Amino acid sequence: MPPPPPISRDIFSMGACVRVDASTTSKGGVGFVSAVHPEERKVSVNYNENSIGITNSSPFIDEGRLHPHVYAPSDDTGTRSGRHRGSAVVSGRRRGAAVVTPPPPPRAVRKRKRPKPKNIYDTIADSHSWLSSSGPHPVLQHLQEGMENKEPGWLRRDVKKALQLPSTPDGQLKSPERRLLSKIKDTSSALTPSKTKGFNMLSNHAHAWGKSKSTIQRCDTLANPLLTASRKERTDVGKCVFTCEIKRKQVYTSLDSYKRWIRHNNPGEPYNDVDLRAAFELLTMEEKVPYGHAAVSLQMRAANAPDDIGKYLRMTNGSISWNALSEKVRDGGVSIACKDTFRKYVMSLPQSVYQSTKILPMLTSQTKTKRLDWARGFNILWYGAKLVAATVQVVLVQSDEKWFYSLVVRQFLKCIPFFGCHPVVHGVHHKNHIGKVLVFVMTAFMPTDNDFETGGQSFKLLCTRAGAMVEATRDSYKRVYRDDGTYHYPQLPDNLLRSAGQLYFKSMEITGSNEGTDKEPKFSLLKLFKEEGLPAMDALAQQLTVRTGKRIVMVKHWDNATPHMCKDLKKWMKKEFNQRGWELRNQPPNSPITNTKDSAMFPSMAKMLTAYQGLHNRSHYLQGEELWKGIQHVYNNYPLDTLSRAYMHHAQIANAIIECEGGDEFVTASRSLHCGVRSVVHPVYENEQATVPCGVEIRECLTAIDVEAKLRYKKPVVTKEYQDALNLHQDDHLYNPGDHLSYNLLEMFVQEMDGNEFDYDYYEDAFNTMVEDEDWEVFSVASRDDEEFDYDDDIVEELSFEEWYWDLD
Repeated sequence: MPPPPPISRDIFSMGACVRVDASTTSKGGVGFVSAVHPEERKVSVNYNENSIGITNSSPFIDEGRLHPHVYAPSDDTGTRSGRHRGSAVVSGRRRGAAVVTPPPPPRAVRKRKRPKPKNIYDTIADSHSWLSSSGPHPVLQHLQEGMENKEPGWLRRDVKKALQLPSTPDGQLKSPERRLLSKIKDTSSALTPSKTKGFNMLSNHAHAWGKSKSTIQRCDTLANPLLTASRKERTDVGKCVFTCEIKRKQVYTSLDSYKRWIRHNNPGEPYNDVDLRAAFELLTMEEKVPYGHAAVSLQMRAANAPDDIGKYLRMTNGSISWNALSEKVRDGGVSIACKDTFRKYVMSLPQSVYQSTKILPMLTSQTKTKRLDWARGFNILWYGAKLVAATVQVVLVQSDEKWFYSLVVRQFLKCIPFFGCHPVVHGVHHKNHIGKVLVFVMTAFMPTDNDFETGGQSFKLLCTRAGAMVEATRDSYKRVYRDDGTYHYPQLPDNLLRSAGQLYFKSMEITGSNEGTDKEPKFSLLKLFKEEGLPAMDALAQQLTVRTGKRIVMVKHWDNATPHMCKDLKKWMKKEFNQRGWELRNQPPNSPITNTKDSAMFPSMAKMLTAYQGLHNRSHYLQGEELWKGIQHVYNNYPLDTLSRAYMHHAQIANAIIECEGGDEFVTASRSLHCGVRSVVHPVYENEQATVPCGVEIRECLTAIDVEAKLRYKKPVVTKEYQDALNLHQDDHLYNPGDHLSYNLLEMFVQEMDGNEFDYDYYEDAFNTMVEDEDWEVFSVASRDDEEFDYDDDIVEELSFEEWYWDLD
């Protein structure tokens, strides 16, 4: 089969003029090639506009219907189909078969109407079939003629007439005008520079709309539908004088060096760039040479500046202002950059962020070890409690002390004179003279099925202040200050503070067991637990026994404050707890976050007390009984569901400590203390009539797997190392219950746990080992590990509260 003939360039070229033969679906005609399809040997044709202004087109026309065409001089009229009359020249010779239609008979000559002037829309339509050989581009010519012959804004009037608007658009360009502006730009931007030569497109366009050049450029950008509202990214983004050689050469010139030198030697003088440039231009070439050398030196200094910046940032560990950093890098010479340039460069480096100074508890290697042991013991205890949940309910009890102040400094107070809100000024001699009350708070949490990840119910056991009501021995009067700053106590009836025999509350130093003397009484925790603390725990245990029908085991947890470690207090509590089968445990040192009071309840109560102060005392000083009344109000109204979430969060903290191997890296991480507890629980009520929640429970839509996935820190598998040790025939491992639990707890787990339970041997082996080693006399692991902290009240009787108590405010 012979190869096909070569493709004719007279036909298969963009913009070629061709004649198309008629077919069953098209009348054909004369037009221009708009698309070429060489593989199919087909083209698409746009026919010339006919006499009534209609432009037709035919896609994918076969080569057999196409003929090259050039216009004869008489080809200036068209038929209804768009085809032009006249002889066609095909491939350089006249087609013999072509039949030329004879001219029509002469008609009566009528007066030709004056041609209607074209508007911008007609001009744009004509530009679609424009050829460079036919003259200037219609749109450019139309705008140029408007610039020369019409007033500014003439195109807006044309738009009104073409679109038949009720009034001429005024002010900002409207949507139809923006679209037209974009269409004009698209039409002209496709032209090569040779075709736009002689036309000032931007000026003509601005004159046509009656707007400035910048407005036309901006509106043109906004009118383009392909663009977004986002800001265009700069081509030099991320580049500065410290990183880019081209930028350094652009910035550090002879003129720039001259400006820096003048300002360096004349600090504080109000020089402006215009005057300095004029002065520089007056210099001779010889006088400019040193500034050229200085510019090269500045370029070299800027190139080496990152090393100096890093040196000073490491030296100060980031604790340096941008102004001080620029001064250090300048080193007494001419400044190479302003402080903002230093800031942008440094903060653009990877992972550069601002942080605040944080004060965290001191964690030595010994402290980390104790924290890790505590967290392991916590998980071992509650894993065993979960296995005996059918018959035993374990309750976690926590207590701590907190100073509540009569006045808390607040920011962003609303000062609205219109509503009579004026600032309150409080005068005190020293911040230590601000009234305060030391409060002892004890709460409990009963996990559902002894599992912290299933929610639970909270209970408020005790809230009391460190002190007692005493009888005044004599009349006392208020202090009154004189004008010279001295003070006295006028013994006047109006100045009477309290009379003899009147009862008043006296704050006392808190101790473990020492009650002090009649003259200097002290607040004894031993007396508090005998009279209020232990009875409250017994009452709760009895209540829960009746409700659940299970054996109740209390696990008391508090910190290592000096009064808590008193030998007499611990001895008494060991005896009482041992009789009840309960457990006494201490939190690790320097770890207030492991106690729900310090981590959640006390900060929240302090905020609530500040709100109470504003609502009930107009933010004025709360003194004495008024302060205690506010504390009681806050404690009684503290939500139990919030307290329950705090206890669930407490279990997450134990898991986080294990994950960080006893460290506190999790505290400084982003959103580290948000453990996902709120996303898995919702409030629960004790009965249908209750209006206040008593705790929390897992949302019904979540499974145990969903809860584990949503909580941030995962529970360790405490029996894994036990199984590994058995496989390796080893006796000791990190999660050995005998190292973390007391005899009482191990005995209870072995007695109450089902012998067929998979992990029964895990606790039984530890219990048998403890019995064989005769270690069962030791009451608890907490007492065993913390004997170094035990003390007698008589030895430290002179210690003040501030010397042993860590004030968390």
